[in-house]
Amino acid sequence: MYRIRSLCLATACVLGFGLGLQAEAHAKTKAKKPIAEAKQPQMSSNPEVQQFIEGMQERHGFDAAALTLLFDNQRPDARVVRIMAPAPAQLTPNWTAYHSRFVNARRIGRGVDFWNTYQDDIARAEQQFGVPGEIIVAIIGVETEYGRNMGSFSVLNALATIGFYGERRRDFFQSELEQYLLLARENQLDLATTKGSFAGAMGIPQFMPSSQRRWGVDFDGNGRIDLRHSPVDAIGSVGNFLKSHGWLTGQVAVIPTVAPNPLPTAFEKIEVKPSLPLETYQQAGFAFRSNLRDDTPATLVSLTTPNEATAYWLGLQNYYVITRYNRSAAYAMSVIELGAAIREARNATLSAPLAQAPSE
Repeated sequence: MYRIRSLCLATACVLGFGLGLQAEAHAKTKAKKPIAEAKQPQMSSNPEVQQFIEGMQERHGFDAAALTLLFDNQRPDARVVRIMAPAPAQLTPNWTAYHSRFVNARRIGRGVDFWNTYQDDIARAEQQFGVPGEIIVAIIGVETEYGRNMGSFSVLNALATIGFYGERRRDFFQSELEQYLLLARENQLDLATTKGSFAGAMGIPQFMPSSQRRWGVDFDGNGRIDLRHSPVDAIGSVGNFLKSHGWLTGQVAVIPTVAPNPLPTAFEKIEVKPSLPLETYQQAGFAFRSNLRDDTPATLVSLTTPNEATAYWLGLQNYYVITRYNRSAAYAMSVIELGAAIREARNATLSAPLAQAPSE
């Protein structure tokens, strides 16, 4: 049996800040004007931080003096501020480049190895949560390449930097900082050494703190949830996250389609949540094959590459569920396509005939 961590206080739980290509490209476009660390003020001198400390004492019984000392040793990280700044308008999406970053021979091969190593746990997760093994494996592969790249930023510093010095979503990251301090207290995490992504996502599946508190599971049964050191807990937690967000067992995530040319203006801006029935797309001239009911809701997924034709799919409920892990359409499609490639490669190795033993 597994144990689900109690619900988090914050309702917003986003996982998709990982180590993605778009953020990396955006960071390279920003002017490189590093601020000398010694010249940065201690975070504890920031009135917002002082107010946050008071709130943690009042709401959760934290020692205000201890938290003040903790933030005495923290200064805003200019790298994090640059990466998280709003993307420049001229940054052109490139689906082909994004796809090749995550769906390649190395990640496919390592995905097969990961699946083979944890095949019993993945099979148990499939049965428990109804999520295909290839989707669980692919998410872990895209996020951290199966635990090889979990981030090198201080989680505490990253969350505090964005929450108190960033240009956007300060409330969200202050809430995540609150959840992180609670998580650290519950799990005896070392605040000084715990590393993660530039946005504070942690562990093999890159969960934000609120997500770990809400959807993390002790899938290996050792009495604690450890998403940094336990691939089995990571497998169960990803499965639980997807199930909790409405994964439909046995339904495909997307349907390939050929869009009418030119694309009708009514389909140029479609909500990410499936809302239009398949019949509507068919009547508008979209060509696709499906054995689903005509009233099955779908959304139009369109991914562009400079100087290439736009790629289109019809996204169903399970596509939408993957976007709850990361809101990027390119991310969701990379997970889907990496998962399919891993399953195909693994099936090929499992069905390959054993080599004959050499004759004596």
